[in-house]
Amino acid sequence: MRRKNHFIYFFIALIVLVAGITSCKKFLDVNKNLNDPTAVPVSLLLSKCERDIAANIALGSGLGSTMSIYTHQTTGRVGADRYGAGSAGWDGLYGAIANLDVIITQGTAETRFTYAGIAKILKAYAFSILVDVYGDVPYSEFDQFESGITQPKFDKGSDIYPKLIALIDEGINDINNTAPNASKPSSDDFIYKGNTTNWKKAANTIKLKLYTQVRRVQDVKAAVTALLATPANLINAQAENFMMPYGPFGTTDDRHPAYGDYTATQRGGQLFSPWMYEIMKGRNANILNGIADPRIPYYIYNQKSAPGGSNPTPEICTKFRDGGFITIFFGSNGNCRDGSNSNTYSLLGLYPAGGRFNDSSAIAINTITAQKAGTGALPHQFITYADRLFLEAELINAGVITGDQKTVFSKALDESFAQMDYIITNFIKPGSAGSPQTVPAIATLAATTTYKTAVLAAFDAGTTAKKLEYIMTEKWINRIENPVDSYTDYRRTGYPVMFAPAPAGTVTTVSDYSNPVQCDRPYPLSLPFSTDEISRNTNAPPQKVPEIYKVFWQP
Repeated sequence: MRRKNHFIYFFIALIVLVAGITSCKKFLDVNKNLNDPTAVPVSLLLSKCERDIAANIALGSGLGSTMSIYTHQTTGRVGADRYGAGSAGWDGLYGAIANLDVIITQGTAETRFTYAGIAKILKAYAFSILVDVYGDVPYSEFDQFESGITQPKFDKGSDIYPKLIALIDEGINDINNTAPNASKPSSDDFIYKGNTTNWKKAANTIKLKLYTQVRRVQDVKAAVTALLATPANLINAQAENFMMPYGPFGTTDDRHPAYGDYTATQRGGQLFSPWMYEIMKGRNANILNGIADPRIPYYIYNQKSAPGGSNPTPEICTKFRDGGFITIFFGSNGNCRDGSNSNTYSLLGLYPAGGRFNDSSAIAINTITAQKAGTGALPHQFITYADRLFLEAELINAGVITGDQKTVFSKALDESFAQMDYIITNFIKPGSAGSPQTVPAIATLAATTTYKTAVLAAFDAGTTAKKLEYIMTEKWINRIENPVDSYTDYRRTGYPVMFAPAPAGTVTTVSDYSNPVQCDRPYPLSLPFSTDEISRNTNAPPQKVPEIYKVFWQP
């Protein structure tokens, strides 16, 4: 990441010693005497853990960037291109989990039950991401160094998932504990500011997500029916979204990880995918054909104008160009791919990165300057109200629960646009940028109404399978900031259809396809295990072949 960490990281780093290797992890013994200055306050640890989890999965992070390329939301000149990524997020998520274990142990001993409960919910969420991305991982024996376990075994993902549900329930019970708490979270809880009602809603929504993800290998009807019977116990409004805020540029640089290209001198590692762009333009013959998406100027900032405009000339030749939109292909070759086009490439815009709204000014970011190119204050979206509705629509489509899938899908579309306006207004605040912008509310645009009407008409005409494709494709577009979930959704449902160039795949064209691409590797069904882990841990399995290694919930 090309941004400074929040100052709190440096403070915690002075008092918490965390080794980076999972199998050899040993933490500083912490005296539980509250008067002992070596005891790390659970409030500081909670803040750090929330930041660390988001920083490992958000768009622009190691795992987030990998997954956004694997799901063809972005592309770039990086290892994930041609499906060559390594074990992104492994060490970071395990480091956060180890600190959550400290909160659970110390918070319980200090009668700070709310801290312990929140930590259990976050731990379950973090472990679910590890299972979803890697499959079998160390769980039951992880962080048991003091018990003499230095070589933790890898547990089956199918065994871990039920334990995560139980851990979430334990977290809810801790939050509901009526015993007096020595203290409760407030501003040190970056996510909900100590709002325990919202934490319980998030916990139940995480459970709904996990149950939905295993629906093809497990009967989850009773569990999801019970959860959805009381919507008020789930995330049920924009203000209840499970999100990690990032701040604007100030005395410390605390902007969203995806904002990095705005401050970089060289760009090309995080570019908008032409595959997703073509779908949003309505040019893909298979899905949303002829339906133009109003989110494009919110998602993409063009540094160049169309030919004939005010600033049309690129630095060198371009790989993919449509007017002012300029990017490269996944797996593309040649000098147009690797040459310097830093002031030419289109960048992630206002909504995926907290950057600039595309107002057709076509000004290069180096001219605007990094301090004026948007605020970067986009929150990471773990799970939102729109996400919850997309889950419900999928469950109805699959026959797991009863209901009107069109009504729920329509509501999910409404909330996906409302989510953008809520985040832009309350977090990004483009009017407060160094070069302020006035951004129209997208939910009330006539183009949005036209778009939704056309999407629902196509949905009505589709088969059951096609309806699921519409649900998952719209969720994929909405989830651009959290591509890890999109990677999970694609592997378990097959939707949305991804760019799959020959010879490994069959999809070889988009409307402006004119350059050869190279990708001889089939689609990876998981990420490879951490090489450090398997080299140091004698209980680790052999390294996997990602193209054939399935996570347990895959059909």
